[in-house]
Amino acid sequence: MTCDRHLVFVFLLCFLLFAGCRDASKGEPGKPADDQFGVVTPTPEKHAARPSEIKETSSSYESAIRLEPLSANQFPQAIPDNGARHGYATILESLGSGCAAVDFDRDGWPDALVAGGGDFVGRTCIGQPVFVLRNCETHFEDTTATSGIGTTRYYHHGICAADFDHDGFEDFLVTGFGGVQLFCNLGDGTFAESTAARDLVAGGWSASAAWGDFNHDGHLDVYVTGYVDWSFDNDPPCFAADGTTRDNCSPKIFEPLPDTLLISGGDGTFTDQTEAFNVRADGKTLGVVAADLDADGFLDLYVGNDVMMNFLHRNESGKNFADWSIFSGAGVSRRGSPDASMGVDVVDFNNDGRFDIWAANFEMESFALYQNLGEMQFRHVSDITGVSAIGAHYVGWGTAFVDLDLDGDSDTVVCNGNVVQHPKHSPSLQKMVLLENISGEYFEEVTRQVGAALLTPQHGRGLAWTDWNRDGKVDLLTTPTHAPAQLLQNESEVSGRSLNVRLIGTDSPRQPIGAIVKMVTSSGTQTKQLIGGGSYASTSLSELHFGIPENSRPTELRITWPAGSEQSVPITASDERLVVIEQHLPRRKNSDGRD
Repeated sequence: MTCDRHLVFVFLLCFLLFAGCRDASKGEPGKPADDQFGVVTPTPEKHAARPSEIKETSSSYESAIRLEPLSANQFPQAIPDNGARHGYATILESLGSGCAAVDFDRDGWPDALVAGGGDFVGRTCIGQPVFVLRNCETHFEDTTATSGIGTTRYYHHGICAADFDHDGFEDFLVTGFGGVQLFCNLGDGTFAESTAARDLVAGGWSASAAWGDFNHDGHLDVYVTGYVDWSFDNDPPCFAADGTTRDNCSPKIFEPLPDTLLISGGDGTFTDQTEAFNVRADGKTLGVVAADLDADGFLDLYVGNDVMMNFLHRNESGKNFADWSIFSGAGVSRRGSPDASMGVDVVDFNNDGRFDIWAANFEMESFALYQNLGEMQFRHVSDITGVSAIGAHYVGWGTAFVDLDLDGDSDTVVCNGNVVQHPKHSPSLQKMVLLENISGEYFEEVTRQVGAALLTPQHGRGLAWTDWNRDGKVDLLTTPTHAPAQLLQNESEVSGRSLNVRLIGTDSPRQPIGAIVKMVTSSGTQTKQLIGGGSYASTSLSELHFGIPENSRPTELRITWPAGSEQSVPITASDERLVVIEQHLPRRKNSDGRD
């Protein structure tokens, strides 16, 4: 991009920000909670709806997608807690818990973990157990008591899984208030905490994290989000719209906590390289995803912030990050103003070979779909793709793009739930939303057709995709607050089939986050990437899932590994699952001649 184009783009955005945007000044203690996240409150006559008056979107489109929860006999009860029963109404209670879908014992059957959250003893925050549910092929068994992570030191939110030590077993980083905890997978279904031994320090308050090899040395590093500087010593009273009922405070009245970039030394330990990599320290981050957005071989970061613009960190040859939040167009809404983003994802929604960005946002805002135009430029396309048609009454959290109906394009699902106990514009408990992708051109909301479980109002938070019964159809693990976690089984009657691909790196990290895979078929090419982080405080299955329509014939996979080599793998008609090991092949050259 030329300097002139940069200047024009900056001028236009600055005009929007200063001419038509809201006042971004800090709120005051006691300000009504419905003004959360700094959104402009539209005039009630035109936009606002009372919680009981929210209209369901309707469509004549008929979806084949069906999701049904596993019974209590198949999926043990795991209920995340946040200590709300004590009546403190702290902002800490609003973040909830995430989950992880991972085959932690490598028996071929994906297991499930649920972040238990936290509680209060007086004015002390304590951690609850992480629920560990082992997949026994026909049902799950609760192995929390023998897992080694039944006790946590911190009130926690997220589970970010990755095989950071290259031993073939995924480890778990648990994020939360007061610090993070790293649990190393011992390979026998148990875990041992080794946070201090690994010099893995990220204090403060974190919700999500993303693993990835950011400096391109073959070892996984980790980016840990920072939220706001809350504590019981800094807990001003805030109230609902009536001005008298205590409610959770807005993040606007708290200072941000910096995100932390921890770089692996290659020996299992980490060092804080936040400043050296020019990571911005002024975000209020809830979600983060690591992906190679410009296909230059280096992992970039998209950071979902609360009450301020989202960050796009472009990786500069593995040496530092450049701030493309404004230049890219992916940092703000279609109006040029910041949204409040919780869950994030990266997907090629229109099968054009470029990776687009998704952000689940706060009420009175549209969920944001940013189309990748190339050269690190993105266009907000929620309106023209039908995403905005669902309305602006949802507070979105855990989210994922997956091909639920095996038709060759990625659908999206979002868990929703308010952050305050007494909201004004939308319900406290909210249903999930499922948007079916129609040939990469637009989305139809089909939630009501999919199943009753999605329509149950909840404090939705975490979401991860999995394939628990290995039938080739994507299932969903969800973790609402104060309600049992659910595993929603995909029972769609579809004519397509699927291909699941597991990648094992050699020159690249064993878990090759950032690997790009193109599946070539008789009806076109699908492009997917193994991402780090994503959703909200959750980790999905570390595989790539491709849906293959009935009349489509796949022929090969074209893999670009993080280390730079390219590899082709033929696909036969009978292939349903492939494990691909990276070959030692000549590395491709980047456009500037770099290896």
